[in-house]
Amino acid sequence: MKEQLVEKIVSETYTTLGLPRNKSRTTPHVQARAAVAVATKRYFTQTPIAEALDIHQSVVSYYKSKHQANLQHWGGYSRVYHIAEDIADKKIYNEVTQVNISRASKEIKILERKIKHFKKLKEDLQGTNLLRTHSL
Repeated sequence: MKEQLVEKIVSETYTTLGLPRNKSRTTPHVQARAAVAVATKRYFTQTPIAEALDIHQSVVSYYKSKHQANLQHWGGYSRVYHIAEDIADKKIYNEVTQVNISRASKEIKILERKIKHFKKLKEDLQGTNLLRTHSL
């Protein structure tokens, strides 16, 4: 699941930036890789990030170590990073929300089955001394 989510973040970032995904060493491509690597590092380990970007894991660490300097001194990087960060944050938020909705739906189904069980139990006890002695 995490690999697919990283892939979605990478793809959407490149699409938003209007860049093809390739290993080009031109500034826009390097900035995109660096920005996505740093933006996703808050949520994922280096391995799925490196795989999605088709880079070595050590490059993810390198991008992270140079991030603050890049924000201050590398023209255009800040804009690219904020785009990647926004996409990553939204994708993660949506994923967590979907997981929570799924979990809540399962809990609701369990509670509905319990309600049904106890209603049936109450019906079965109608007319017995147990129900009159211990009202449910």
